[in-house]
Amino acid sequence: MRIGRTLPPAATPLSFGEILSGLRALFSGDRALERFEGELREYYATPHVFLLSSGKAALTVILSALKETGAGRDEVVIPAYTCYSVAAAVTRAGLKVRPCDIDPRTLDYDWARLDEALAGGHVLCAVSTHIFGLPADVERLRERAVRRGVAVVEDAAQAMGGEARGRKLGTLGDVALFSLGRGKALSTVSGGVILTRSATLGAAIDRITKALPREGWCEGVAALSYALALGALVRPGLFWLPKALPFLKLGETVYDPHFRMKRLGPFQAGLAVGWREKLARLRASRLRNASFLERAGLAPPPGEDALVNLIRYPVLVEDVARRRHLIEKSEERGLGVGIAYPEAVTRIPELQGSMASGRAPQAEQVAERIVSLPIHPYLTRDDLERIVALFNEEIGTGGTLHPGEDGNGT
Repeated sequence: MRIGRTLPPAATPLSFGEILSGLRALFSGDRALERFEGELREYYATPHVFLLSSGKAALTVILSALKETGAGRDEVVIPAYTCYSVAAAVTRAGLKVRPCDIDPRTLDYDWARLDEALAGGHVLCAVSTHIFGLPADVERLRERAVRRGVAVVEDAAQAMGGEARGRKLGTLGDVALFSLGRGKALSTVSGGVILTRSATLGAAIDRITKALPREGWCEGVAALSYALALGALVRPGLFWLPKALPFLKLGETVYDPHFRMKRLGPFQAGLAVGWREKLARLRASRLRNASFLERAGLAPPPGEDALVNLIRYPVLVEDVARRRHLIEKSEERGLGVGIAYPEAVTRIPELQGSMASGRAPQAEQVAERIVSLPIHPYLTRDDLERIVALFNEEIGTGGTLHPGEDGNGT
Protein backbone atom coordinates (compact mmCIF):
# COMPACT_ATOMS: atom_id res chain seq x y z
CA MET A 1 0.00 0.00 0.00
CA ARG A 2 1.35 3.40 -1.02
CA ILE A 3 1.21 6.21 1.56
CA GLY A 4 1.98 9.69 0.30
CA ARG A 5 1.23 11.91 -2.66
CA THR A 6 -0.97 9.94 -5.08
CA LEU A 7 -2.62 11.34 -8.21
CA PRO A 8 -6.24 10.41 -8.90
CA PRO A 9 -6.72 9.33 -12.53
CA ALA A 10 -9.36 12.03 -12.95
CA ALA A 11 -10.48 14.82 -10.64
CA THR A 12 -12.71 17.87 -10.65
CA PRO A 13 -12.04 20.14 -7.66
CA LEU A 14 -14.88 21.10 -5.33
CA SER A 15 -14.37 24.16 -3.14
CA PHE A 16 -15.84 24.78 0.30
CA GLY A 17 -17.67 27.79 -1.14
CA GLU A 18 -19.36 25.60 -3.75
CA ILE A 19 -20.41 23.15 -1.06
CA LEU A 20 -21.93 26.01 0.97
CA SER A 21 -23.80 27.08 -2.16
CA GLY A 22 -25.14 23.54 -2.49
CA LEU A 23 -26.24 23.56 1.16
CA ARG A 24 -28.13 26.82 0.66
CA ALA A 25 -29.82 25.34 -2.41
CA LEU A 26 -31.23 22.53 -0.26
CA PHE A 27 -33.43 25.19 1.33
CA SER A 28 -34.25 27.10 -1.86
CA GLY A 29 -35.36 23.93 -3.66
CA ASP A 30 -36.82 24.53 -7.11
CA ARG A 31 -35.23 27.98 -7.48
CA ALA A 32 -31.74 26.49 -7.70
CA LEU A 33 -32.87 23.90 -10.24
CA GLU A 34 -34.70 26.48 -12.35
CA ARG A 35 -31.61 28.71 -12.35
CA PHE A 36 -29.33 25.88 -13.49
CA GLU A 37 -31.77 24.77 -16.20
CA GLY A 38 -32.12 28.33 -17.44
CA GLU A 39 -28.36 28.85 -17.62
CA LEU A 40 -27.92 25.60 -19.55
CA ARG A 41 -30.73 26.58 -21.92
CA GLU A 42 -29.07 29.93 -22.60
CA TYR A 43 -25.50 28.60 -22.91
CA TYR A 44 -26.42 25.83 -25.35
CA ALA A 45 -29.19 27.78 -27.12
CA THR A 46 -31.42 24.75 -26.61
CA PRO A 47 -35.13 24.98 -25.71
CA HIS A 48 -35.40 21.65 -23.89
CA VAL A 49 -33.17 20.93 -20.86
CA PHE A 50 -33.70 18.20 -18.27
CA LEU A 51 -31.77 17.40 -15.09
CA LEU A 52 -31.42 13.78 -13.97
CA SER A 53 -29.68 11.94 -11.14
CA SER A 54 -26.87 10.60 -13.37
CA GLY A 55 -25.61 10.44 -16.94
CA LYS A 56 -26.84 6.85 -17.32
CA ALA A 57 -30.27 7.85 -16.03
CA ALA A 58 -30.27 10.63 -18.65
CA LEU A 59 -29.37 8.18 -21.42
CA THR A 60 -32.07 5.74 -20.26
CA VAL A 61 -34.69 8.50 -20.41
CA ILE A 62 -33.54 9.47 -23.91
CA LEU A 63 -33.73 5.89 -25.16
CA SER A 64 -37.14 5.38 -23.56
CA ALA A 65 -38.44 8.51 -25.29
CA LEU A 66 -37.07 7.40 -28.67
CA LYS A 67 -38.59 3.97 -28.11
CA GLU A 68 -42.09 5.50 -27.87
CA THR A 69 -41.96 6.51 -31.55
CA GLY A 70 -39.56 3.84 -32.78
CA ALA A 71 -42.12 1.75 -34.68
CA GLY A 72 -40.89 -1.48 -33.13
CA ARG A 73 -37.17 -0.82 -33.60
CA ASP A 74 -35.25 -2.24 -30.67
CA GLU A 75 -31.49 -1.96 -31.33
CA VAL A 76 -29.03 0.75 -30.29
CA VAL A 77 -25.69 1.04 -32.08
CA ILE A 78 -22.89 1.98 -29.70
CA PRO A 79 -19.09 2.10 -30.05
CA ALA A 80 -17.63 -1.26 -29.05
CA TYR A 81 -15.17 0.52 -26.76
CA THR A 82 -17.05 2.83 -24.44
CA CYS A 83 -18.22 3.23 -20.86
CA TYR A 84 -20.11 0.23 -19.49
CA SER A 85 -22.87 2.63 -18.36
CA VAL A 86 -23.87 3.15 -22.00
CA ALA A 87 -24.60 -0.54 -22.47
CA ALA A 88 -26.31 -0.68 -19.05
CA ALA A 89 -28.63 2.19 -20.03
CA VAL A 90 -29.57 0.42 -23.28
CA THR A 91 -30.50 -2.69 -21.30
CA ARG A 92 -32.39 -0.63 -18.70
CA ALA A 93 -34.48 0.92 -21.49
CA GLY A 94 -35.47 -2.55 -22.70
CA LEU A 95 -33.42 -2.37 -25.91
CA LYS A 96 -30.66 -4.46 -27.47
CA VAL A 97 -27.01 -3.44 -27.65
CA ARG A 98 -25.51 -3.52 -31.15
CA PRO A 99 -21.76 -2.79 -30.79
CA CYS A 100 -19.90 -1.42 -33.80
CA ASP A 101 -16.12 -1.71 -34.01
CA ILE A 102 -13.96 1.40 -33.65
CA ASP A 103 -11.02 2.95 -35.43
CA PRO A 104 -8.05 2.52 -33.03
CA ARG A 105 -6.50 5.70 -34.39
CA THR A 106 -9.40 8.00 -33.46
CA LEU A 107 -11.39 5.88 -30.95
CA ASP A 108 -14.48 6.84 -33.01
CA TYR A 109 -16.51 4.44 -35.15
CA ASP A 110 -14.82 2.32 -37.81
CA TRP A 111 -16.72 3.89 -40.69
CA ALA A 112 -16.18 0.85 -42.89
CA ARG A 113 -18.22 -1.19 -40.38
CA LEU A 114 -20.89 1.36 -39.56
CA ASP A 115 -23.17 0.87 -42.59
CA GLU A 116 -23.45 -2.82 -41.75
CA ALA A 117 -24.30 -1.97 -38.13
CA LEU A 118 -27.02 0.48 -39.18
CA ALA A 119 -28.60 -1.87 -41.73
CA GLY A 120 -31.48 -4.28 -41.20
CA GLY A 121 -34.29 -1.94 -40.19
CA HIS A 122 -34.10 -2.74 -36.47
CA VAL A 123 -31.84 0.12 -35.32
CA LEU A 124 -33.61 2.78 -33.28
CA CYS A 125 -30.65 5.09 -32.75
CA ALA A 126 -26.87 5.31 -32.83
CA VAL A 127 -24.78 6.76 -30.02
CA SER A 128 -21.89 9.07 -30.91
CA THR A 129 -19.46 9.19 -27.97
CA HIS A 130 -16.90 11.91 -27.23
CA ILE A 131 -14.74 9.46 -25.28
CA PHE A 132 -12.19 11.13 -22.93
CA GLY A 133 -13.56 14.41 -24.36
CA LEU A 134 -12.28 13.61 -27.88
CA PRO A 135 -14.79 15.04 -30.36
CA ALA A 136 -16.49 12.27 -32.32
CA ASP A 137 -17.57 12.93 -35.90
CA VAL A 138 -21.26 13.41 -35.16
CA GLU A 139 -22.00 14.98 -38.55
CA ARG A 140 -20.58 12.00 -40.40
CA LEU A 141 -22.73 9.67 -38.33
CA ARG A 142 -25.82 11.78 -38.94
CA GLU A 143 -25.31 11.70 -42.69
CA ARG A 144 -25.43 7.91 -42.63
CA ALA A 145 -28.10 7.55 -39.97
CA VAL A 146 -30.68 9.92 -41.42
CA ARG A 147 -30.98 7.86 -44.61
CA ARG A 148 -32.20 4.94 -42.51
CA GLY A 149 -34.46 6.88 -40.17
CA VAL A 150 -32.02 6.35 -37.29
CA ALA A 151 -31.72 9.02 -34.58
CA VAL A 152 -28.31 10.18 -33.32
CA VAL A 153 -27.74 10.41 -29.58
CA GLU A 154 -24.70 12.50 -28.68
CA ASP A 155 -22.97 11.01 -25.65
CA ALA A 156 -21.12 14.05 -24.33
CA ALA A 157 -20.90 12.60 -20.81
CA GLN A 158 -17.15 13.34 -20.70
CA ALA A 159 -17.19 16.43 -22.90
CA MET A 160 -19.13 19.24 -21.26
CA GLY A 161 -17.59 22.56 -22.29
CA GLY A 162 -15.89 21.06 -25.34
CA GLU A 163 -16.15 22.32 -28.90
CA ALA A 164 -15.55 21.00 -32.39
CA ARG A 165 -15.10 23.32 -35.37
CA GLY A 166 -16.56 26.19 -33.38
CA ARG A 167 -19.70 24.32 -32.29
CA LYS A 168 -20.42 23.22 -28.73
CA LEU A 169 -20.31 19.49 -28.06
CA GLY A 170 -23.78 18.50 -26.95
CA THR A 171 -25.52 20.44 -29.74
CA LEU A 172 -24.57 18.26 -32.73
CA GLY A 173 -26.96 15.28 -32.47
CA ASP A 174 -30.73 14.93 -32.30
CA VAL A 175 -30.41 14.75 -28.52
CA ALA A 176 -27.44 14.85 -26.14
CA LEU A 177 -26.45 14.08 -22.59
CA PHE A 178 -23.77 15.16 -20.12
CA SER A 179 -22.63 13.51 -16.91
CA LEU A 180 -21.93 15.58 -13.80
CA GLY A 181 -20.36 12.72 -11.89
CA ARG A 182 -17.01 12.56 -10.13
CA GLY A 183 -14.05 13.24 -12.42
CA LYS A 184 -16.08 14.56 -15.36
CA ALA A 185 -15.40 17.84 -17.17
CA LEU A 186 -17.70 19.48 -14.61
CA SER A 187 -18.81 17.69 -11.46
CA THR A 188 -21.67 18.28 -9.06
CA VAL A 189 -20.90 14.97 -7.30
CA SER A 190 -23.65 13.28 -9.32
CA GLY A 191 -26.09 14.25 -12.02
CA GLY A 192 -26.96 14.13 -15.69
CA VAL A 193 -28.21 16.64 -18.26
CA ILE A 194 -30.32 16.11 -21.39
CA LEU A 195 -30.43 18.65 -24.23
CA THR A 196 -32.59 18.56 -27.36
CA ARG A 197 -34.01 21.02 -29.89
CA SER A 198 -36.70 18.58 -31.02
CA ALA A 199 -40.16 19.56 -29.79
CA THR A 200 -41.50 16.02 -30.25
CA LEU A 201 -38.62 14.38 -28.44
CA GLY A 202 -38.60 17.11 -25.81
CA ALA A 203 -42.28 16.46 -25.04
CA ALA A 204 -41.67 12.70 -24.70
CA ILE A 205 -38.66 13.25 -22.42
CA ASP A 206 -40.68 15.71 -20.35
CA ARG A 207 -43.45 13.13 -19.78
CA ILE A 208 -40.98 10.43 -18.74
CA THR A 209 -38.94 12.76 -16.52
CA LYS A 210 -41.96 14.15 -14.68
CA ALA A 211 -42.95 10.60 -13.73
CA LEU A 212 -39.63 10.13 -11.91
CA PRO A 213 -39.26 11.11 -8.25
CA ARG A 214 -37.12 14.11 -7.33
CA GLU A 215 -34.06 13.56 -5.14
CA GLY A 216 -35.08 14.75 -1.70
CA TRP A 217 -33.52 15.62 1.64
CA CYS A 218 -32.05 12.17 2.24
CA GLU A 219 -30.26 12.20 -1.10
CA GLY A 220 -29.25 15.82 -0.54
CA VAL A 221 -27.63 15.08 2.82
CA ALA A 222 -25.87 12.04 1.32
CA ALA A 223 -24.60 14.19 -1.57
CA LEU A 224 -23.42 16.83 0.92
CA SER A 225 -21.47 14.22 2.87
CA TYR A 226 -19.97 12.84 -0.32
CA ALA A 227 -19.04 16.33 -1.53
CA LEU A 228 -17.24 17.13 1.74
CA ALA A 229 -15.29 13.87 1.56
CA LEU A 230 -14.57 14.25 -2.14
CA GLY A 231 -13.45 17.87 -1.82
CA ALA A 232 -10.75 16.80 0.64
CA LEU A 233 -9.79 13.24 -0.30
CA VAL A 234 -9.46 13.75 -4.07
CA ARG A 235 -6.43 15.98 -3.42
CA PRO A 236 -3.13 14.19 -4.17
CA GLY A 237 -1.91 14.60 -0.60
CA LEU A 238 -4.84 12.55 0.73
CA PHE A 239 -6.00 10.43 -2.22
CA TRP A 240 -3.80 7.52 -1.07
CA LEU A 241 -6.24 6.99 1.81
CA PRO A 242 -9.47 6.18 -0.12
CA LYS A 243 -7.39 4.38 -2.73
CA ALA A 244 -6.07 2.05 -0.02
CA LEU A 245 -9.58 1.05 1.06
CA PRO A 246 -10.67 -1.85 -1.18
CA PHE A 247 -14.36 -1.69 -0.24
CA LEU A 248 -14.61 1.74 -1.94
CA LYS A 249 -13.78 0.03 -5.28
CA LEU A 250 -12.24 3.19 -6.72
CA GLY A 251 -11.63 2.86 -10.43
CA GLU A 252 -13.62 -0.35 -10.71
CA THR A 253 -15.84 -0.60 -13.79
CA VAL A 254 -19.07 -2.54 -13.30
CA TYR A 255 -21.90 -3.30 -15.72
CA ASP A 256 -25.06 -2.72 -13.70
CA PRO A 257 -28.41 -1.88 -15.33
CA HIS A 258 -30.16 -1.64 -11.92
CA PHE A 259 -29.19 1.96 -11.12
CA ARG A 260 -31.59 4.45 -9.57
CA MET A 261 -33.61 6.77 -11.80
CA LYS A 262 -34.52 10.15 -10.33
CA ARG A 263 -34.60 13.82 -11.17
CA LEU A 264 -31.66 15.86 -9.91
CA GLY A 265 -31.87 17.35 -6.44
CA PRO A 266 -31.31 21.01 -5.50
CA PHE A 267 -28.00 20.39 -3.68
CA GLN A 268 -26.25 19.47 -6.92
CA ALA A 269 -27.81 22.43 -8.70
CA GLY A 270 -26.40 24.64 -5.94
CA LEU A 271 -22.92 23.18 -6.46
CA ALA A 272 -23.17 24.34 -10.08
CA VAL A 273 -23.25 28.06 -9.24
CA GLY A 274 -20.67 29.73 -11.48
CA TRP A 275 -20.34 26.56 -13.60
CA ARG A 276 -19.63 28.36 -16.88
CA GLU A 277 -16.59 30.19 -15.53
CA LYS A 278 -15.39 27.09 -13.70
CA LEU A 279 -15.74 24.98 -16.83
CA ALA A 280 -13.56 27.42 -18.76
CA ARG A 281 -10.88 27.41 -16.01
CA LEU A 282 -10.82 23.62 -15.83
CA ARG A 283 -10.59 23.29 -19.59
CA ALA A 284 -7.67 25.72 -19.75
CA SER A 285 -5.85 23.87 -16.96
CA ARG A 286 -6.30 20.48 -18.63
CA LEU A 287 -5.12 21.90 -21.94
CA ARG A 288 -1.90 23.19 -20.35
CA ASN A 289 -1.17 19.78 -18.89
CA ALA A 290 -2.09 17.92 -22.08
CA SER A 291 0.12 20.27 -24.09
CA PHE A 292 3.05 19.51 -21.80
CA LEU A 293 2.62 15.77 -22.37
CA GLU A 294 2.34 16.27 -26.12
CA ARG A 295 5.50 18.38 -26.26
CA ALA A 296 7.27 15.67 -24.27
CA GLY A 297 6.49 13.14 -27.02
CA LEU A 298 3.36 11.43 -25.71
CA ALA A 299 1.10 11.51 -28.75
CA PRO A 300 -2.65 11.99 -28.23
CA PRO A 301 -5.22 10.76 -30.76
CA PRO A 302 -5.26 12.87 -33.93
CA GLY A 303 -7.78 15.58 -34.65
CA GLU A 304 -7.75 19.35 -34.78
CA ASP A 305 -9.75 19.67 -31.55
CA ALA A 306 -8.38 16.63 -29.72
CA LEU A 307 -5.94 18.19 -27.30
CA VAL A 308 -8.08 21.12 -26.20
CA ASN A 309 -11.06 18.93 -25.25
CA LEU A 310 -9.37 16.10 -23.33
CA ILE A 311 -10.29 15.35 -19.71
CA ARG A 312 -7.97 12.31 -19.64
CA TYR A 313 -5.01 11.70 -21.94
CA PRO A 314 -5.32 8.35 -23.78
CA VAL A 315 -2.30 6.54 -25.23
CA LEU A 316 -1.89 3.07 -26.74
CA VAL A 317 1.19 1.09 -25.76
CA GLU A 318 2.76 -1.70 -27.76
CA ASP A 319 1.49 -4.77 -25.94
CA VAL A 320 -0.39 -6.04 -22.92
CA ALA A 321 2.73 -6.96 -20.93
CA ARG A 322 4.22 -3.49 -21.29
CA ARG A 323 0.96 -1.88 -20.28
CA ARG A 324 0.72 -4.04 -17.18
CA HIS A 325 4.27 -3.18 -16.14
CA LEU A 326 3.68 0.52 -16.80
CA ILE A 327 0.59 0.56 -14.60
CA GLU A 328 2.35 -1.37 -11.83
CA LYS A 329 5.15 1.21 -11.75
CA SER A 330 2.62 4.04 -11.82
CA GLU A 331 0.86 2.50 -8.81
CA GLU A 332 4.15 2.30 -6.91
CA ARG A 333 4.88 5.97 -7.62
CA GLY A 334 1.34 7.33 -7.29
CA LEU A 335 1.21 8.76 -10.83
CA GLY A 336 -2.42 8.02 -11.67
CA VAL A 337 -1.82 6.15 -14.95
CA GLY A 338 -4.48 3.51 -15.43
CA ILE A 339 -6.95 1.84 -17.74
CA ALA A 340 -10.36 3.29 -18.50
CA TYR A 341 -12.60 0.31 -19.25
CA PRO A 342 -11.27 -3.23 -18.72
CA GLU A 343 -12.94 -4.83 -21.75
CA ALA A 344 -14.69 -3.96 -24.97
CA VAL A 345 -18.48 -4.03 -24.83
CA THR A 346 -18.43 -7.28 -26.79
CA ARG A 347 -16.69 -8.99 -23.85
CA ILE A 348 -18.97 -7.85 -21.03
CA PRO A 349 -20.00 -11.20 -19.51
CA GLU A 350 -23.58 -10.17 -18.71
CA LEU A 351 -24.24 -9.24 -22.34
CA GLN A 352 -23.11 -12.50 -23.87
CA GLY A 353 -25.91 -14.02 -25.92
CA SER A 354 -28.08 -10.90 -25.87
CA MET A 355 -26.19 -8.52 -28.17
CA ALA A 356 -27.34 -7.87 -31.72
CA SER A 357 -23.87 -8.45 -33.22
CA GLY A 358 -20.65 -10.31 -32.55
CA ARG A 359 -16.99 -9.47 -32.00
CA ALA A 360 -15.23 -6.16 -32.49
CA PRO A 361 -11.53 -7.10 -32.79
CA GLN A 362 -10.14 -3.58 -32.99
CA ALA A 363 -12.06 -2.42 -29.92
CA GLU A 364 -10.93 -5.53 -28.06
CA GLN A 365 -7.30 -4.76 -28.89
CA VAL A 366 -7.70 -1.15 -27.78
CA ALA A 367 -9.13 -2.31 -24.45
CA GLU A 368 -6.03 -4.47 -23.94
CA ARG A 369 -3.49 -1.75 -24.80
CA ILE A 370 -4.85 1.65 -23.84
CA VAL A 371 -3.82 3.68 -20.81
CA SER A 372 -5.11 7.04 -19.65
CA LEU A 373 -2.96 9.72 -18.05
CA PRO A 374 -4.25 12.32 -15.59
CA ILE A 375 -4.33 15.95 -16.75
CA HIS A 376 -6.58 17.44 -14.06
CA PRO A 377 -5.80 20.72 -12.25
CA TYR A 378 -4.11 19.04 -9.26
CA LEU A 379 -1.06 18.07 -11.33
CA THR A 380 2.15 20.00 -10.79
CA ARG A 381 5.05 20.42 -13.20
CA ASP A 382 6.94 17.81 -11.17
CA ASP A 383 4.04 15.35 -11.54
CA LEU A 384 4.04 15.81 -15.31
CA GLU A 385 7.80 15.33 -15.53
CA ARG A 386 7.57 12.14 -13.46
CA ILE A 387 4.86 10.75 -15.77
CA VAL A 388 7.00 11.47 -18.83
CA ALA A 389 10.04 9.92 -17.12
CA LEU A 390 8.02 6.79 -16.37
CA PHE A 391 7.05 6.38 -20.01
CA ASN A 392 10.59 6.96 -21.22
CA GLU A 393 11.91 4.50 -18.66
CA GLU A 394 9.37 1.72 -19.21
CA ILE A 395 8.55 2.07 -22.89
CA GLY A 396 11.03 4.44 -24.48
CA THR A 397 10.23 7.38 -26.70
CA GLY A 398 9.52 5.07 -29.63
CA GLY A 399 7.04 3.00 -27.69
CA THR A 400 4.42 5.66 -27.14
CA LEU A 401 2.18 5.49 -30.18
CA HIS A 402 -0.70 7.25 -31.83
CA PRO A 403 -3.75 5.01 -31.45
CA GLY A 404 -3.94 2.75 -34.46
CA GLU A 405 -0.23 2.63 -35.17
CA ASP A 406 1.88 -0.43 -34.50
CA GLY A 407 5.51 -0.72 -33.66
CA ASN A 408 6.46 -0.44 -37.34
CA GLY A 409 4.59 2.84 -37.79
CA THR A 410 1.83 1.34 -39.98
